[in-house]
Amino acid sequence: MTADSLSSNVVNYLVWRYLQEAGFGYAAAHLSKQWLPKPEELPFAKNVPRLALVHILQDGLYLDQIQSETTDSPRRFDFGRDHGRPFSARNGATLTLDEGTPAHILAMAETTNGAVQEPNAPRKGPGGKKKRKANGIDMRMGPQINGDAMDVDQNGNNHASNSVRADSEAVGSDAESPSVDQIPISTLTLGHDAETQTEKPTDLAPNTRMASIKDKDKGVLITEWAETPSGPLFFTVGNSLLRAHMVPRPPNSQVLTGDLTVQPREFSSTAFCLASHDKVFLAATERLVNEGGEVMETEKLYKVTPGTDDSANYEWHLVSSTAGIVLAIAWNESAELLLTLSTDGKEGSIKIWKDDDSSLEQIPKWTAFAESNLLDACWINDSIFVVCGHEIFHVYEIADNDLRLKQSYETNVKWEKVIYDSTSGIIASRSMLQEHGFLGIVHPSDLGNLQTHQYPDQDLIDFAFRPRANTASSVPSSPVLLATCSADGFTRIWDANQPFTCLRKLSYQENMPKENLAFSPDGKYLAVAGPYDLMVWDPEKTAVPVATWQATDLSKEEWEPGSNDQFTLGWDPDGSRLSITLGNQIAIVPFPR
Repeated sequence: MTADSLSSNVVNYLVWRYLQEAGFGYAAAHLSKQWLPKPEELPFAKNVPRLALVHILQDGLYLDQIQSETTDSPRRFDFGRDHGRPFSARNGATLTLDEGTPAHILAMAETTNGAVQEPNAPRKGPGGKKKRKANGIDMRMGPQINGDAMDVDQNGNNHASNSVRADSEAVGSDAESPSVDQIPISTLTLGHDAETQTEKPTDLAPNTRMASIKDKDKGVLITEWAETPSGPLFFTVGNSLLRAHMVPRPPNSQVLTGDLTVQPREFSSTAFCLASHDKVFLAATERLVNEGGEVMETEKLYKVTPGTDDSANYEWHLVSSTAGIVLAIAWNESAELLLTLSTDGKEGSIKIWKDDDSSLEQIPKWTAFAESNLLDACWINDSIFVVCGHEIFHVYEIADNDLRLKQSYETNVKWEKVIYDSTSGIIASRSMLQEHGFLGIVHPSDLGNLQTHQYPDQDLIDFAFRPRANTASSVPSSPVLLATCSADGFTRIWDANQPFTCLRKLSYQENMPKENLAFSPDGKYLAVAGPYDLMVWDPEKTAVPVATWQATDLSKEEWEPGSNDQFTLGWDPDGSRLSITLGNQIAIVPFPR
C-alpha cells in the first residue's frame, strides 16, 4: 500500500486550516491572499478533519519514536523538553488560551490587570480624519489540557499524561484556573468545537439606499431610530435640523421626511433625547438677528410632541430658557423625570425636571452643582443616576425629596461618556487624556472603587454593552460583553464582569478608522463603522466579519468619505437595517437576517 501523495495545495490547505483553528485568523487571511482566494473550495477540503495537521505531525513523531526504539538509533526529530513559555496563562481542564499572542506579551499581563497588550506595528492605509496605527491581533481558541494547540493525541483527544511544561514556566495554581462559568464565550468546553467562520462576508453596498439631506444650511449631528405604529422612524438632529424620516421596510422603498419645526428657525443642537416615538427633548442655541443686524444667542430646552390637531405640525413646549448650555439629556421613563447637565463654561450643574406642561416654563425639581464641566449622565434606576465629567465621577440619589451625593470617586481623568448595564449592574465609562484613552468600570461587587485601565490602542472612540435577551438564565459569573473601537481601526471585546479582561481583538483586511459601534437590538451582531467602511461581526465568530460595506463601492456623488463632518451609526428597531451618516450624507443599509 502506498501512502497518499502530498501536493503544495494539500500542504498549504493544512497550514491554512491550522491557522484558522488555532486562532491566527489574520495570518490565515494573508496566506489565502498570497496562495488561493477560496481554499475551502478545493476538492479534497471536505475530507480534511479538524486539527488534521496536528494529527499528522503527532503521528509522525510517534512513528519516529517507534523506529528509534526498534532500531536502537537516535530519533530524527527531537525538539527537546523546553519549548519556551507556552501561550497558556493557566492550567487545568478549564484552561483558556491566548492564542496568537506572543508569550512575552502574556508575561506582561500581570501589570495590565489581565488585559492582553499587543506590540505596535506600522501599517499603511488611506488617510482619515485621525492618524492611525496598527497593533498585533488577539485571537482566542478553546481550552486545552496542557495549554498548547498541538497537544492532542492521534485520536483527537486532549493529551494530559504526556504533556511537558517548559522549565521556565511556573505551574498555575487551582485558584488561577477559572470555573466553567468564567470561561469567556470565545473558548470551548472539552469535546466541543468553537464555530470558525470561513464564509466570505456578505457585501452590503449593492442594496444601500441613500436618503441624504440636500439643505445646505442644515447639518446632521445626532441620529436615533424609533419604532412607531406606522413603522420605523429615523430622526436626524443638528444645525437648524430636527427631522423625522419614515423609512418603510422592504419592499416599500420611498423614504418620507418631515421637519418637526414650528419654532425656532435657526439653531444649533447641543443635546437630544428620544423619550419615545412621539416625544423628544432638544437643547439648542437659538440665533436671532435684530433690525440692526446684531446676532443674539439664547439657550433653550424644548420638549417636542405631535400637534393636537390633524396637521403635520409639532408642538414645541419650552421647558427652560435659563438652563444654560445643555450638554447631556437623560430621560427616566418610569419615573417621568428629565435629567440635564449644563455648563456656563467653567462650572457644571445638574437639573432634574418633572414632565409637566401645566406652566409656560418649568422650574427644576432638584438642582446640584459641580466645580467643573459635566459631560454625560445615565440613570441607574428611578432614583439613582451617575454623572461624569472633568475629574468628576459621581453617583446621586433622590431620597426624602432631596438630591444627595451618594458616592464620589477620586479621579484625575476627564470622563466623556458613561453607560449602565441593567442586567449586571455594571457601570462603564470612557475618557481621553491627551493621546491616551481610559476605560472605567464600577462593579456591583466593589461599588466603592472606580477601576481604570489605560486603553491599549490609539484614541478610544466609542463603546457599548451587548444586550442580553435572556437575563433570567444568566448567572453572576457570566461574561458581560463590552465592545470598544478606536481610531486605528481595531475593535476589542472585553468581559466587564472581570475588568479588564480582553476576550478578543477584531480586525479585517486594511483597517480603516472606526468612529462608532452598536450592537443589534437582540445583541447577536456588532456593527463597527467609520467614514470608509462598515463591518458587522458575530461576536461568537471572530475569523472574519459576517458582512461588510465599503464606501468605495458608492459613487462620490452618493458618499464622500473624506468629509470632516459628524459620523453616526445605528440599527433600526428590528435589526434588519443599519443607518450610516456623515454630515448630511445618509445611507440606509439593509442587513439580511
